[in-house]
Amino acid sequence: MIAAVVPAAGMSTRMGRPKLVLEVGGQPLIARVVAALRGGGADAVVVVAPPPGQEGGPRLADLAREAGAIVEVLAAASPDMRATIERGLLVLARLDPSPIGVLIAPADSVGLYARLVAEVVARFRRDPSRIVVPERDGRRGHPLALPWREALAITALPPGVGVNALLEARSAIVDRLQVDAPGLDADLDTPEDYRRWVGGEA
Repeated sequence: MIAAVVPAAGMSTRMGRPKLVLEVGGQPLIARVVAALRGGGADAVVVVAPPPGQEGGPRLADLAREAGAIVEVLAAASPDMRATIERGLLVLARLDPSPIGVLIAPADSVGLYARLVAEVVARFRRDPSRIVVPERDGRRGHPLALPWREALAITALPPGVGVNALLEARSAIVDRLQVDAPGLDADLDTPEDYRRWVGGEA
């Protein structure tokens, strides 16, 4: 089984409103990301949602469930994305069977498409002992694909250190997959980002 973790507990501070429930290409962004992961080969998708008291939190959780995700709702705000990812990994650890690999994609990965996910999954399945990182023109994007053992190693990283440190430490087993995906590293952080996507770039 290949599973996915979508950290979706951010505050959307720069956007000024809950960005993951905004519509892009005719569907809410969180549903778009879940659909891309499932359509590209993820057997299970865990969305880690913000606490119910956070603006937009309950709506986000509902949309993720409707899109077919397993939703883990936090009781309190997450300190950072790594902590949110770790919470998703705890959910995956309870699944039977455990996944052989884990895809990680931030919830605002607006340039994520099923075709891209499928390319990453196909490369990972060739050698499930390696980490797959999609790239275009020297820029890294998502989803990352990690062997289950390497995904669990995220929890052992030093405090304050993110997933990038794991990629650096495991550089010998990183496969850099060159893909033709113009929106590979795109995300939605600001109102200007959103206007670009809804204005015809989605």
